Amino acid sequence: MAKIKSRDETSSSCQVAVFFVSRHLEYVRCNIAAMKTNHILFSILLIIFFSCSDDGSNNEEVVTFERDLGNGKLAVKQTSDGGYIVAGGTSDAWLLKMDKYGNTEWENTYSLGAFGNGRAVIQTQDGGYLYAGWEGIVKADANGSEEWKNTSHQNGAYPYYEDVMQHSSGFYYAVGGPGAGQAQLVKFSETGSVLTRKWYGGQCEDDIFRSIVETPDEMLLIVGGKSHGNQSFPCSFNFMYYKDVWIVKTRKNGGVEWEKTHGGPYMEMANDIAPIKSGGYMLIGNKCAHLYDIGSCGQKAKVLIMQIDEEGNNVNDEVVSGLKWMERIPYYSIATTNDGYAWTAEHKNNGTWIYETTSNADPSYIYTDGFGGFEINHTTDGGFIIGTMGGIVIKTDSELFYE
Repeated sequence: MAKIKSRDETSSSCQVAVFFVSRHLEYVRCNIAAMKTNHILFSILLIIFFSCSDDGSNNEEVVTFERDLGNGKLAVKQTSDGGYIVAGGTSDAWLLKMDKYGNTEWENTYSLGAFGNGRAVIQTQDGGYLYAGWEGIVKADANGSEEWKNTSHQNGAYPYYEDVMQHSSGFYYAVGGPGAGQAQLVKFSETGSVLTRKWYGGQCEDDIFRSIVETPDEMLLIVGGKSHGNQSFPCSFNFMYYKDVWIVKTRKNGGVEWEKTHGGPYMEMANDIAPIKSGGYMLIGNKCAHLYDIGSCGQKAKVLIMQIDEEGNNVNDEVVSGLKWMERIPYYSIATTNDGYAWTAEHKNNGTWIYETTSNADPSYIYTDGFGGFEINHTTDGGFIIGTMGGIVIKTDSELFYE
């Protein structure tokens, strides 16, 4: 059952500010001179008062819930009506639409296959939905009815899509890999035809793109992992190599504008990217000082958080210990807020790990059900929606509380 809180329940400082501002305004109506004698205090209260509505919440009621939906790893996004679209699947591709309280509105399956489960889902410009998985993509209308699908691929048994987006021009882009050692970017028409398929990297067997966003200049920014061999082990599938965080900016036709890597002789990859409101981007991935042997990562693995500017330069980064290591299929996700960011991953001891940091408070975190976080997004009421690897969807408030 969903827990609902009104906006004035969410912050005691907001309650105090609202009370005193309202009382002061009443007093001013009776005594104009008070505006001169108390204007400093009144100004401070007004700042607090208006900051209460400056968290992206639009003064919505705050809803929290937890639902065990099954169906494998779950990708989730908030929809334009305030509800949520969830993607997963254990035998076929699967979509489920929830209202803002977590109640099911509809669900449907699609004969796409469930190898790798649902990797990404978005709401499209026409109000429908696009599901992406390792076996292809499916377009559904607003009621979940299939409109088209595309399973075409090259250089591998499957397309291996990791993420999908709709560009402001209306075209769809999917990224993934590896296919014969390369990462790929595929451009689709609005009816599902492949317009362009381009390959990147290829010096090793395991280059991959994992996340894509549109830039302010309407280009594409993609992140993932770029593999390198070492002196004794050139690029070959023997688990004796390292990776760097890989950032590639392309034009709409896939032509490379620039690409950059960040890292050293470690296992470092980026798994997700989110834009910062003031400019630049936050990345999440992993880092492991593994001495070229990925089998030794285990207890050494750390969450890697990196801030980059518009040109892909590393502004700052940090690592957080405690990550459960999964080199081939990592699951980490990051979301930005007005004054910070939140991320989710799998803790090596405690399951789903949800972590939040803001500019004016110490980081906070919780461990909860679901066998590890798969996707996190900031919601319009100031909270977060999280899909987990264990088939659970969690909706929290801005302080990571939920019931």
